[in-house]
Amino acid sequence: MYFEGGVSSVYLWDLDQGFAGVILIKKSGDGSKKIKGCWDSIHVVEVNEKSGGRNAHYKLTSTAMLWLQTDKTASGTMNLGGSLTRQAESEAPVSEANMHIANIGRMVEDMENKIRNTLNEIYFGKTKDIVNGLRSTVPLPDQKQQAALRNDLAAAIKKRSERPDLKS
Repeated sequence: MYFEGGVSSVYLWDLDQGFAGVILIKKSGDGSKKIKGCWDSIHVVEVNEKSGGRNAHYKLTSTAMLWLQTDKTASGTMNLGGSLTRQAESEAPVSEANMHIANIGRMVEDMENKIRNTLNEIYFGKTKDIVNGLRSTVPLPDQKQQAALRNDLAAAIKKRSERPDLKS
């Protein structure tokens, strides 16, 4: 989950009823292994303290933007990019042991994980399905031979099942 060399910034400001902030995270790939990419995430949080300041309502809006480019001899060049936005709200206690920073950090980390998993399932899973549907590792003559063999086997089985002297 941690970005190992990414850049992050946090900005906070006061509101009439609480405060708000934005957490910005950027991680760029270095192009090693013939893969270039960039992950940008923007997390905007609004915090409203409840009466007495012992509880707070947190509203988080997160957007992750992903861009990847591969250039491998086996698969060719592929560009993939997109964004995903999600929102979450929660109520949490505020105390010495459970301060706003911990509550916000937990929410942001959970949201990053959810977005990353969703991107993995949607973008990478769907892209893999599409690419596998478009490309074949089996040469066309071999595919035709396999199809002909399947058709011959199906015809032989059908013919055998239609013969009354071979039924059990």
